[in-house]
Amino acid sequence: MRICHNSQIIDWLGGIMGSQALTVELDGKCFDAMRGDNLLESLLSQGAYVRHGCRAGACGACRLYDQNNCESILSCQTSLSSGMSLTTQIPSASSVFSIVSKRTLSDAAVELTLLGPSDDSFGDRVSVSFSEDAEQGFFECMALNSAGAPLKVVLQKEAITALAWQSMLSLAEGDSLQVALSSGVRKGRLLFEMGISGEPLVVVSSSYNGVFESYWRDALADYSVQYLGHYLLPANNEPSLGLDADAFVSFLKEALANADHGALNIIYHGQQISAQEWALSLRPLRVRTSQLHFVR
Repeated sequence: MRICHNSQIIDWLGGIMGSQALTVELDGKCFDAMRGDNLLESLLSQGAYVRHGCRAGACGACRLYDQNNCESILSCQTSLSSGMSLTTQIPSASSVFSIVSKRTLSDAAVELTLLGPSDDSFGDRVSVSFSEDAEQGFFECMALNSAGAPLKVVLQKEAITALAWQSMLSLAEGDSLQVALSSGVRKGRLLFEMGISGEPLVVVSSSYNGVFESYWRDALADYSVQYLGHYLLPANNEPSLGLDADAFVSFLKEALANADHGALNIIYHGQQISAQEWALSLRPLRVRTSQLHFVR
């Protein structure tokens, strides 16, 4: 029988721990991790900036690009097994689009209808730039058009830089701008993949996404669903003003009654509320989390 001294045990344990240690590179910065760690949680715990939402693999907000394997991944659904080299920039092809129409929705939101080589439709993510050399950067937004129609997007003042906002305001019909379209990502499948055709549903939006209410209504009307209303969550994230608010609970109860207490689907357009928080709120109403769909 071999007897190990304390120093030998420490060295042995250190070797095991060392073999589990990994390095994850994100946009040129290195982060320590352990084999088996959840990628998103590991990065967030070390102060890395990764946009995220539901943490359940549904909203797609935490998508990163794996530069070693040339593929996009959902960081919340990735368990680390080796070192990784990642970027938040999903590869895309940039093209020149012309402005078909420009419509002011409010002091802080403008709708652009664009003509160019795009197969994107409602729910797909695109990026626009207001500088020919893209020095001002690209700003991501959601396609709002139906399949085959000119690309339609809404630009919000708080989502872009002040310089880009001023550049956008100066644009007129017939002007051109750069649009970057994601490559290697399936297009136009948002509503199809939810599997909600013909079923009753409501849309719940964060205050920031309230501007999209009419676009949801039009898109769902084309999709043959029983649309039972839209609820806008307040800007204040206090629990008493969110999912636990009497007004919100009453809204869901009324929708359930109008759905004959069947399988009411809920589309959440936002990122502030996690899947766990939603589950706690929906449980007393007997709404299953499988009926909840996240859109960022």
